[in-house]
Amino acid sequence: MSYKIRNSIVLAVLLFLILAVGTYIRAFNLPKKQKAIEVQIKTIEDELQNTPNLYNQFNDLSALLTDTQKRWEHRNKDIPPVDQTAQSYAYFSRLIDLSGYVKLDMIYAGVQMKGNYGYNIYNLKGEAPFDNLYRFIWYLENDRKLYKVHTLTLKGLEIAPTEKEEGKVLVTFDMAVHAYFSSVSELSSSLGERSITPNYLAVDPFAPVISSGIPPNTRSLVEVERSDLKAVIPGKAFLLDQNNLIQTLQEGDEVYLGYVTKIDPENGRIECTLNKGGIIEKVELKIRYGPLQTVKK
Repeated sequence: MSYKIRNSIVLAVLLFLILAVGTYIRAFNLPKKQKAIEVQIKTIEDELQNTPNLYNQFNDLSALLTDTQKRWEHRNKDIPPVDQTAQSYAYFSRLIDLSGYVKLDMIYAGVQMKGNYGYNIYNLKGEAPFDNLYRFIWYLENDRKLYKVHTLTLKGLEIAPTEKEEGKVLVTFDMAVHAYFSSVSELSSSLGERSITPNYLAVDPFAPVISSGIPPNTRSLVEVERSDLKAVIPGKAFLLDQNNLIQTLQEGDEVYLGYVTKIDPENGRIECTLNKGGIIEKVELKIRYGPLQTVKK
C-alpha cells in the first residue's frame, strides 16, 4: 500500500471520528445541558417572581424573632432542673402562708417526660374559705415557679354553727397540679419581674342565698364531704375525718346528716346518702392512689 493511500485512510478515519463525536455532542450532550440550563433559568425566574413573598416571610420571621427574644429576656417563671416532692410540698405551704387557712392533703401521682422537660403530677385535696382558696390558686398559677392546675373540682359546703364557732361556708377542692422541670439550665432562673397581687373579688360564688338550716354536728360524726377515704376492706372503710382522726365505718353506720349506704372494696369507694335540709344527696368517696398503687378491677 502506497504512502498516499495510507494517509488517505488515516484522514478518513479521523474525519469519521470527528463527525461521530460532533454528532454525539450536537444530538445528545448539548440538548441535555440545554434542558438543565432551562430548568435553572426557570427556577431563578420563579425565585425572582417570588421575591415579594420571600421579603414578607423575612419580615414575619424577623418580627417573630424579636418577639421571642423579648419574651425570653422578660420571662418571669423559674423552671428547676428537678422537682422533688418535699420541695413542692414546702412551696405549697409557703403559698398557704400567703393565702390564709387552706386545709390541704397532697399525693404524688407520677411523672411525665417530654424530651428536655417534664412535670410531676400532684393531687391536692382539701377545703378552705373561698377567698383563701382563690388566693392560693392565684399564687400557684402566677408565682415564680411554673406550676399549672390541670384539673379542678370545687364544691361549696355549708358548715352549721356550733357553741364555739359561727356557721360558715367552705369550698372543698380536688385538683391535679403539674410541677414542671427542665434540663435546659437557662430556664432555672428568670430576669423578668411581675406584680403578684391577686385581683380583688367582691362576691363569693359559693355563698348560699338561703341557708339550708342544717343542724350542728354536736356528736362529732364523720362529715363525709370533708373527709378523705384511706382504705376499704370487705365490710369496712377507714376515713380521715374533718378533725384529722381515723374513723372506721360500716354499711348502715350513721354519719353527719346521713348514713353509709354502700362499701365497695373492689373499686376502693364508699357511698353515703345525706339529707341536707330536705334535699337528698348521694356522696361518693374514692381512695386516691399514688403511682405505685393499683385498683383491682
